[in-house]
This record gives sequence, C-alpha cells and structure tokens, in this order.
Amino acid sequence: MVCEFSRGGFSRPGFIRKVDRSVEFFEALNAAHSSGKVYAVAVIAETDGTTPRHPGTKMIIYEDGSQSGTIGGGEIEQQVLTDARTVFVSRKPLLKIYPVIRSDGEESGRETIYIEPVFPRSRLILCGAGHVAGKLIPLAKSIGFHVTVIDIRDEAMVHERAAAADRFILAASWAEGLDGIPDTADNWFIACAFNFDQDEEILFHLLQRRSAYIGMLASSYKRKTIYNHLVERGIPEASLARVHSPIGLQIGAETPEEIAVSIAAELVKERCRKTDTE
Repeated sequence: MVCEFSRGGFSRPGFIRKVDRSVEFFEALNAAHSSGKVYAVAVIAETDGTTPRHPGTKMIIYEDGSQSGTIGGGEIEQQVLTDARTVFVSRKPLLKIYPVIRSDGEESGRETIYIEPVFPRSRLILCGAGHVAGKLIPLAKSIGFHVTVIDIRDEAMVHERAAAADRFILAASWAEGLDGIPDTADNWFIACAFNFDQDEEILFHLLQRRSAYIGMLASSYKRKTIYNHLVERGIPEASLARVHSPIGLQIGAETPEEIAVSIAAELVKERCRKTDTE
C-alpha cells in the first residue's frame, strides 16, 4: 500500500497501520455479509482511563462463536463473546460498560462497547420463472427477501422475467438447480413452474429438504392431483401438510399482479407468525 500526501499530510506509519486495519475489517465485514450467516459487530464506542484499545476498534462475531478481528483480547473480549450469544437470541443490540482489570486486580479503566446483531435477509427461492414469479420478484425484494429464481427452460424464454432476481440458476433439472441452494431451515420455497409434472417434481425434492416455508401455485384440483402422485412416489401424507397451497391470501386475486400481491401478503403473514413464536 502506498500513501503520498503533500504539504505535511498523513504519511505516518501509525496512520497507515490504521488504514490497513480498517481495510481488513471492511473486507471481513463484506465476507460476513456475503456468507449469509448470522453475525454481530462489536465496536468500542468510548473509553475511560487506561485501556488496551481505542474507540472505534471493531471485531466481527459469528453465531458459532468464531470471530474476525479483536478488540484487545483478554477478559473483556471473552465477556463480549459471551454477551454476543445473548444478543443473537434477543435479536436486539447491547450497549455495555466493561471494566478493565489489571493483573493486580485493580481497575485501570473502562470500555463502553456496542454489540449489534446482523441477520441476513430471508431467502426466497422461486422454482419457475413464470408470469406470476416475474411480478413477485420485485415485491418480495421490497419486503426484505433475497430472491433466487431457478428454471430449466431455455434462457431466452425466462431471462427477462428473472432478470430482477438477486440470483438466477439455469439448470438441466430441478434436482440440479436445487443442489445449488444450501439445505438450511431458513429457506422459503415456491413451486411455480409451467405445468403439473414440473411442480410435482419440484415438490418431490422440496419435501426432502429443510425449509421455513413451501408454497405451490395451484388450483385445488391441481393440488389434489399432485399430492396423490407424490404419495404414490413415497412421500408421507403428513409431509404434504408443510405445503401452502393454494398459495396466497384469499383476496379474490386473478391477474399475475394481483396474485403476486396475495402471495407477498402471505409471506409477510408467515414471517411475522414465525417471529412471534421464536
């Protein structure tokens, strides 16, 4: 790294080290955000007396207890790691004063540290880039979902509708497309393909995965037909209860735009219900 400042600027070794540390932190922060993992940022907001680090010192704490960076190590850092676990559960930030204790047991100063949890956007995976999916993508993003679209048709047929998604997976089969999605319990899925057989195949794979929500765009007749086929293929009837279908709140929706609104409303309802029960 090269810094050149004229007329008595900031080309001091200490300044360069601070810049380097800041770059490293924000690179780590970007990696944490991109990982889709839950994490917290701990920042020394204020110090009083003799303390090992200065205000503005930051570190990232992951939900599994691992960390990136340090706020000085020692007993205070261990206390912050412990408090971070509470923050992950409460989902609320914490501002706390920590005493700095010398080796002789006396207090030499205090650090006020702010710990804020960061939760990734819920992931909505649309299996099928049809007309309703095309209208649902911007709505889902506007209410806080990270939207992935999977399709198996020729890209030219679906690219325009899927272009607004955060991620687009073009696959040879639904199984291949879903392999690109981590099998985690916080995924939201909607089967909205272009015919009965495709939605049946999608549900067959989704019901063998973990999820926060599974919905299927279907009429009552389509749902009954697909469910019967899935039971014949070995899917337990009890598992079918996980599927929301017909999908969307009952608001008399008919057009793709109206149906997308009804689905978005159901997603909000289900997300609030889950939050209230956590």
